[in-house]
Amino acid sequence: MSKKIDLVIAEDYLTPFGAVQNPRLSPELADYLSTEAYYYPDLSLEIRCPAAEQERLGQAISNTFEQKCVHLRGDMRPLRVQAMCLLAMSLVLVLISTTLNIEGTISLGMVTIVAWMMVWRSAEIVLLDLRAANRDIKKFQRIIHAPKQFI
Repeated sequence: MSKKIDLVIAEDYLTPFGAVQNPRLSPELADYLSTEAYYYPDLSLEIRCPAAEQERLGQAISNTFEQKCVHLRGDMRPLRVQAMCLLAMSLVLVLISTTLNIEGTISLGMVTIVAWMMVWRSAEIVLLDLRAANRDIKKFQRIIHAPKQFI
């Protein structure tokens, strides 16, 4: 399914704090593009803007969403480390409890619950958090590479 996003660009489409040589979109416009492009695998941008601003706008779109991709990739690294550490700690906890021959029902139950909580959180990181970040990165890449038709 293809989605055509229609943009009418006014004067304030760039962030006011960005550098002139490295333009970025305003947060409102970036959020609009992000929400409009969410579920569509094929995108095309139909942009109405002054002819003098076309190249700068294309650069701003690429810069904004490339920065978002880099930020998400940076956020994913600690999550992967956290998931691996939690799995390793749960394995170590179970191995220590079996080595020490813990037999009481309360202490064995506590060790089991803590180990399962660690495994559960690591699965949650992998199945929910990292998948959502990957989905957003793919969405941002689709926006960056979407054909832009200037009117």
